[in-house]
Amino acid sequence: MARGIKKKPETSSAILISSDERSRTKTGNGLPGLAIVTTIILGPIALITIPVFWFLGMTLFHAVLLTYFLQLMIFLVVVMISFYRSFGDEADALYSENSDNIALPDLKIWRSYSHDGTDDDATFIALIAEDSVQTQQIATDLARQGYNIHQTNDVDAMLETVQTRPVDWEFLIFDLDLLDDLESNVDDLIMFRETCARIPILLLSGSTSRDEFSDHRRAIGYATLRKPVFRSQLLAGIDTMRVNHQAQRKDPHQG
Repeated sequence: MARGIKKKPETSSAILISSDERSRTKTGNGLPGLAIVTTIILGPIALITIPVFWFLGMTLFHAVLLTYFLQLMIFLVVVMISFYRSFGDEADALYSENSDNIALPDLKIWRSYSHDGTDDDATFIALIAEDSVQTQQIATDLARQGYNIHQTNDVDAMLETVQTRPVDWEFLIFDLDLLDDLESNVDDLIMFRETCARIPILLLSGSTSRDEFSDHRRAIGYATLRKPVFRSQLLAGIDTMRVNHQAQRKDPHQG
């Protein structure tokens, strides 16, 4: 089996940053200027408070000490106000950016999980799912089984990558919950399965009531696991997927 992925699509080769990240860099926090001004005015305050405290009968030591604590309290209050204002300005800037009639690009993720062995012994697994704790756990469990996992929420980029060099990939895991409209994307999955018939597909779903190891969704996958997916459940689903895939390849009329 050939090893390695020649090239991932440029739009998915890293974690992309949407345009509102740029707006955050422009807002600034305004903290240094306000803090400096506060530090400057604390001096005249001390010149006023120390004589007042001394006139009220305090010793010079106690007057200076109380003035110090008073200055410290004023400075901390000003710093808190400054932070509050900076975060408020940032939120306003982001709201202003996003409330324009501009179609901002979706945040695309492409992550890789490597196993502990050598790369020459590993095969590649395509994982199409949102970047979540559940997805990371699935990828980690697979990596411990000796696989190299590539995970993305960009359906088109991953399907195109696998179709370009199907020999590099052992199987594909697809989270159906990633799709807003499953019916409109079924044709793409069916076409992918026909194009890459040697690659079995394992489906994930949070809407199914139980694991489905039958041919209920054979048109787009060979087994369906109900989320959340645990390690033993994942391994059983992979085994069933392979069995169903081999059976379908021996008898194409099943699919």
